[in-house]
Parts: sequence; C-alpha cells; structure tokens
Amino acid sequence: MRVLVVTNDLPPRVGGIQYYVDQLCRGMVDQGDDVTVYGSSYEGDVAWDRDAPYRVIREKTSVLLPTPMVRAHLSKLIKRYEPEVLVFGAAFPLGLLGPAMKRRFGVPYVAFTHGLEVSAVRAPGGRMLLRRIGANAAAVTFVSKWCERNLAPAFGPGPVYKLLSPAVDDSIYNTSVTGSSIRERYGLGDSPVVTCVSRVVERKGQDTLVKILPSLREQVPGAKLLIVGGGPYMDQLRELAKRGGVDDAVVFAGQVPDDELAEHFAAGDVFAMPCRERKGGLEVEAFGIVFIQAQGVGRPVVAGDIGGVSDSLMDGETGLLVNSSEPASVLAAVADLLSDRDRASEMGARGASFVRDGFTWAQRTVDLRHLLAEVVAD
Repeated sequence: MRVLVVTNDLPPRVGGIQYYVDQLCRGMVDQGDDVTVYGSSYEGDVAWDRDAPYRVIREKTSVLLPTPMVRAHLSKLIKRYEPEVLVFGAAFPLGLLGPAMKRRFGVPYVAFTHGLEVSAVRAPGGRMLLRRIGANAAAVTFVSKWCERNLAPAFGPGPVYKLLSPAVDDSIYNTSVTGSSIRERYGLGDSPVVTCVSRVVERKGQDTLVKILPSLREQVPGAKLLIVGGGPYMDQLRELAKRGGVDDAVVFAGQVPDDELAEHFAAGDVFAMPCRERKGGLEVEAFGIVFIQAQGVGRPVVAGDIGGVSDSLMDGETGLLVNSSEPASVLAAVADLLSDRDRASEMGARGASFVRDGFTWAQRTVDLRHLLAEVVAD
C-alpha cells in the first residue's frame, strides 16, 4: 500500500505517541508498504530522517496546524506520492484536514487517538470539531477501551472503530533480560527493589511510592526504590525522600538511554506506577505502555486503576490494580508482591506470556495493515 502519514508526533521528539507512530510506520515498511510521513520540525531531525526507513518530509515549523498553507502542502504531497490512504498520527487537530483531502482527491483517511482528545471533547466547540473529523473518516483507532468509551460518541456513528493499543519490541522486552548490571551500578545488591520508570510528573504517582517507603521497609526490611526518568517533579521527590528519612533507600537514576530501559525494568522485583487523574480527568493515563514493558521482562506490576490502564494487564493474574488515591492500597499491593516471591514470580511469568501473545509491534502492524486494507478496498 501507499500510505501518507500526517503527524506532529515523530522522533527525534521524545514521547509515547512519537514512538507509537514511528513503530507502526516501520512495521508497514517491513511489510513492503510505501510510507511517506509529513511532519513538523524538531532539533536533530535531519540526521534522524536520513536513517529512517520511510520517507520523511518536514514543514519548517515546530507544530503543524490545519492552516491553508499546510493544506496546500499536503495537497501537493498527495499529487506527488498518490497515497491510497491518509493516516493522521493524532486525530486532533490535524484530522480536520481530512474532509477536504477526501473531497478533493477521493483519498480515505484514518485517524489515531491517544486519549489527549478527551480535553477537546470537554472544550467549547471541541465535540463539534471531532464530529467533523469523524463524519468523513473511514476509521478511528483507540489505544484502549477507555478511550473508545470516552471518544467514540464525539466522533459519531460514521467511521469504523478499532482498538490499536501500544506494544513492545519483543526482541528487547523479554525474559532473557536481566537487571544484574543495573543493580550493580546503583549498589542495590540483593535488596528487594521496587522500580518505577516514567516521566517524573505529579500524575505518575512516584511521590506515593516515596511516601509509603518508610512503612514498606518496616514490612519488607531493606526494600529500596529505583526511580527512572526525569521531569519537573524531581526536586519535590528528593525532598520527600529526605523528609521521610529514606533518601538513602531511593535511587534517582534520571533519564537513561533507550537501549538500557529493558535492563532497568528488569532490575526491580516489582514494577509500580500508582498513576492518578488530575485536573478533573483532563490528565489521565490512556493506556500505560510502561506496564507492558515491565511485564515483557517478566516483572509483576502494581498500577493505578485509572483511564485505560486496566487494558495493559490482567488484574490479579499479571499484576494488581490499586486505588492510587489511597496510599494504603498501594502499600499493601507492593508489600504483598515483595514478600511473596513465588506469587510475584508466577505473575511475572504470566505477564511475559500476556505481552508476547498480544502486545508486540509485529502483531500491531498486522492489525493496522488489515484495517488500512479494508479502508482502501471499501
């Protein structure tokens, strides 16, 4: 197929959506599709684009918007590359270009959603704009059932709806990965370790893990916390650890290279991210790719039961969903898994199978290509 992807979300810009779009584009190329990406500019993009396996055309702006200029440039790309289908890497706002392209060129379009569109639904006029996108779209995808429940009514009855969750590269995230070198690097030894890998922002819940650590260490002597990632909330976390008298039991690894992430997940005995909603539900976890990354390397997970997180694990089988607004609930789950090594090991093994059977990029590429083939054939 000839596919033209329109997106603001593409490496080298860092983020989950960028990774998602890139992996699906790579997967399509691997299957023989001709993929062109029309995107915005970002520092380091020239070198990155040179090595990309698909064609990348950048607008000289940091953000693409559905302006007359962008519409004109997109029209030229359609004439030049003759795509059979358009894909919008995020439905809003660029999906607003779709109806005009469909009318003018007869090219069907598919729009991805990632959960951020919930804020558009709640904004004045936002629902009307999403309905405009949906009324003309061939299909709209969602990363979780929660996203579909919250967004499908806004897009309306016109498009096909399809779950297209994030996934992992199972050649990287698998049970052959060990965290021994990471444990040695940070002096963790044989201590029971809780790991959290994420951006350090309030809604991810790292502060809850720091707050419960004194009590956790009473129940599980020697327990330590490994926090991986950077962000604006780091200073507050360090202060919390100091005030709680556990600063010597918390390792702040900061941002680590992508090729070391799997080992950092594997360095822990339990992965925990008690994420929570903020700003009246406008900040929420739409899926939670870190949970499938952790399960991929065979670690049980403790997850805040919000948004679409429940799609990323099997509660009671591969991990535990908790009420992240109650620290006692988080403490009980983490302490239980650290104390019962057999249960944790069984959960970890089931989690690895869960990911291997349903959450690899190869599988997700098949799902997307099947959807696009149906759209093109219709």
